[in-house]
Amino acid sequence: MENNKAGGFPKKILIVDDNPALRRITRKILEQAGYLVLEAPDGATAVVKMKENPDLVLQDLILPDITGYDLVHKLRSLSGNPLLPILAFSGFMDIQGGTWDTSSGFNALLTKPVQAADLLETVKMNL
Repeated sequence: MENNKAGGFPKKILIVDDNPALRRITRKILEQAGYLVLEAPDGATAVVKMKENPDLVLQDLILPDITGYDLVHKLRSLSGNPLLPILAFSGFMDIQGGTWDTSSGFNALLTKPVQAADLLETVKMNL
Protein backbone atom coordinates (compact mmCIF):
# COMPACT_ATOMS: atom_id res chain seq x y z
CA MET A 1 0.00 0.00 0.00
CA GLU A 2 1.32 3.40 -1.00
CA ASN A 3 1.28 6.43 1.26
CA ASN A 4 -1.67 8.29 -0.27
CA LYS A 5 -2.57 10.38 2.72
CA ALA A 6 -2.81 14.10 3.27
CA GLY A 7 -2.76 15.23 6.87
CA GLY A 8 -3.08 11.61 8.01
CA PHE A 9 -6.24 10.95 6.00
CA PRO A 10 -6.47 8.90 2.79
CA LYS A 11 -6.96 10.90 -0.42
CA LYS A 12 -10.53 10.63 -1.74
CA ILE A 13 -11.21 9.77 -5.36
CA LEU A 14 -14.65 10.04 -6.94
CA ILE A 15 -15.30 7.60 -9.80
CA VAL A 16 -18.13 8.75 -12.08
CA ASP A 17 -19.08 5.99 -14.51
CA ASP A 18 -22.36 4.29 -15.40
CA ASN A 19 -20.70 0.87 -15.78
CA PRO A 20 -20.90 -0.88 -12.38
CA ALA A 21 -18.32 -3.54 -13.30
CA LEU A 22 -15.80 -0.90 -14.34
CA ARG A 23 -16.44 1.09 -11.15
CA ARG A 24 -15.93 -2.05 -9.06
CA ILE A 25 -12.62 -2.94 -10.74
CA THR A 26 -11.34 0.65 -10.58
CA ARG A 27 -12.40 0.94 -6.95
CA LYS A 28 -10.50 -2.23 -6.04
CA ILE A 29 -7.30 -0.99 -7.72
CA LEU A 30 -7.50 2.39 -6.00
CA GLU A 31 -8.41 1.01 -2.57
CA GLN A 32 -5.53 -1.48 -2.70
CA ALA A 33 -3.25 1.52 -3.27
CA GLY A 34 -4.61 3.20 -0.14
CA TYR A 35 -7.16 5.62 -1.58
CA LEU A 36 -10.67 6.19 -0.26
CA VAL A 37 -13.11 5.74 -3.15
CA LEU A 38 -16.51 7.34 -3.73
CA GLU A 39 -18.75 6.20 -6.58
CA ALA A 40 -21.38 7.82 -8.79
CA PRO A 41 -23.24 6.11 -11.65
CA ASP A 42 -24.36 9.40 -13.20
CA GLY A 43 -23.90 13.15 -13.13
CA ALA A 44 -26.66 13.83 -10.60
CA THR A 45 -25.06 11.48 -8.07
CA ALA A 46 -21.62 12.97 -8.77
CA VAL A 47 -22.98 16.42 -7.91
CA VAL A 48 -24.21 15.09 -4.54
CA LYS A 49 -20.90 13.28 -3.89
CA MET A 50 -18.99 16.54 -4.38
CA LYS A 51 -20.17 17.47 -0.86
CA GLU A 52 -17.66 14.86 0.38
CA ASN A 53 -14.79 16.95 -1.06
CA PRO A 54 -12.92 14.45 -3.24
CA ASP A 55 -9.26 15.15 -3.92
CA LEU A 56 -9.57 13.88 -7.51
CA VAL A 57 -12.39 12.91 -9.89
CA LEU A 58 -12.14 10.12 -12.44
CA GLN A 59 -15.03 10.72 -14.84
CA ASP A 60 -16.48 8.97 -17.86
CA LEU A 61 -17.30 11.16 -20.84
CA ILE A 62 -20.56 9.42 -21.72
CA LEU A 63 -23.10 9.41 -18.89
CA PRO A 64 -26.84 8.73 -18.93
CA ASP A 65 -27.93 12.18 -17.74
CA ILE A 66 -25.26 14.71 -18.79
CA THR A 67 -22.29 14.95 -21.13
CA GLY A 68 -18.90 14.56 -19.58
CA TYR A 69 -17.89 17.95 -20.93
CA ASP A 70 -20.81 19.66 -19.18
CA LEU A 71 -20.24 17.73 -15.96
CA VAL A 72 -16.52 18.55 -15.68
CA HIS A 73 -17.31 22.27 -15.55
CA LYS A 74 -20.15 21.76 -13.09
CA LEU A 75 -18.01 19.64 -10.74
CA ARG A 76 -15.11 22.06 -10.91
CA SER A 77 -17.39 24.98 -9.94
CA LEU A 78 -19.03 22.96 -7.15
CA SER A 79 -15.65 22.05 -5.69
CA GLY A 80 -14.68 25.66 -5.13
CA ASN A 81 -11.22 24.58 -6.28
CA PRO A 82 -10.34 25.50 -9.87
CA LEU A 83 -7.31 23.23 -9.58
CA LEU A 84 -9.26 20.10 -8.58
CA PRO A 85 -7.84 17.30 -10.75
CA ILE A 86 -10.58 15.85 -12.94
CA LEU A 87 -9.48 13.05 -15.26
CA ALA A 88 -11.47 11.94 -18.30
CA PHE A 89 -11.99 8.19 -18.44
CA SER A 90 -13.20 7.00 -21.83
CA GLY A 91 -13.03 4.23 -24.37
CA PHE A 92 -14.11 6.52 -27.19
CA MET A 93 -11.20 8.93 -27.50
CA ASP A 94 -7.89 8.24 -29.16
CA ILE A 95 -5.15 9.86 -27.13
CA GLN A 96 -2.50 8.73 -29.64
CA GLY A 97 -4.52 10.14 -32.54
CA GLY A 98 -4.18 13.68 -31.28
CA THR A 99 -7.87 14.16 -30.52
CA TRP A 100 -7.27 15.11 -26.88
CA ASP A 101 -7.96 18.78 -26.27
CA THR A 102 -6.70 20.19 -22.97
CA SER A 103 -9.21 23.06 -23.20
CA SER A 104 -11.92 20.48 -22.43
CA GLY A 105 -11.57 21.14 -18.70
CA PHE A 106 -9.96 17.80 -17.90
CA ASN A 107 -6.45 17.49 -16.51
CA ALA A 108 -5.69 14.22 -18.31
CA LEU A 109 -7.26 11.40 -20.28
CA LEU A 110 -7.20 7.70 -19.43
CA THR A 111 -8.44 5.37 -22.15
CA LYS A 112 -10.44 2.27 -21.27
CA PRO A 113 -9.49 -0.38 -20.61
CA VAL A 114 -6.71 1.01 -18.45
CA GLN A 115 -3.93 -1.00 -16.89
CA ALA A 116 -3.73 -0.77 -13.10
CA ALA A 117 -0.19 0.64 -13.21
CA ASP A 118 -1.20 3.35 -15.69
CA LEU A 119 -4.24 4.29 -13.61
CA LEU A 120 -2.23 4.57 -10.41
CA GLU A 121 0.58 6.51 -12.06
CA THR A 122 -1.81 9.04 -13.63
CA VAL A 123 -3.74 9.47 -10.39
CA LYS A 124 -0.54 9.97 -8.41
CA MET A 125 0.79 12.50 -10.92
CA ASN A 126 -2.41 14.53 -10.70
CA LEU A 127 -2.78 14.58 -6.91
